Amino acid sequence: MPIDAVAMMVAIIDEHAPTDIWRGSPLIAYRMLGNTNRGEIGEAFVRRYLRAHDIDAGNGGRTSPTDLRVGETRFEVKTASLGANGTFQFNHVRLDRDYAFLLCLGICPDRILFGVWSKSAVAVNKAGKLVRMAEGQAVTFKLTKRAEHLLAVEDMPATIRTLMEEGR
Repeated sequence: MPIDAVAMMVAIIDEHAPTDIWRGSPLIAYRMLGNTNRGEIGEAFVRRYLRAHDIDAGNGGRTSPTDLRVGETRFEVKTASLGANGTFQFNHVRLDRDYAFLLCLGICPDRILFGVWSKSAVAVNKAGKLVRMAEGQAVTFKLTKRAEHLLAVEDMPATIRTLMEEGR
C-alpha cells in the first residue's frame, strides 16, 4: 500500500501546530481578509452599530482623512484580531491626522471588544505605549492591548454618548 505523503504531512503539522483559537469561530472569515479589508470592515461595523443604537455616525468616504464622524466629532478607527498570545496589535496609529478620539475595535473568535481614548491621551501613552512601526520614523505607531483591557462592544453606544455629552 502506497504511503500518502500529504496525509502524513498534515498529521505532522497537526502534531506541531499551536492550538488555533480561531478554529470553529463564527468570525473566522475576518481572519482570512487582507489588512485593508479588515480596516474597512471595522469602520463599517462601528458606523452601523452606532446607527443601530440611534447615534448619528458617518464618514467622508473611502478617501476621507476621517474614518468616523459622530456628530461633528472625528474618530480614527483601528481594527485588529486577537492573537494567540491574547493581545491585539492596532497598527498605523497616527498622531498627525485630524481626529479627536482613537477607537480600537478588537475582533475575538466569539466576541467583539473596543477601547476609545482622546488623541491627547494617546499622544502621552495613556492608551498604552505607542511603538514605532518602522525604525527611524515617527509617523505611524502600533498600540498593543490585552483583551482584558478593552470593553465589550455592547458598552460602545453608552461610552460614545458619554464622550459626546462631555464634549459639549
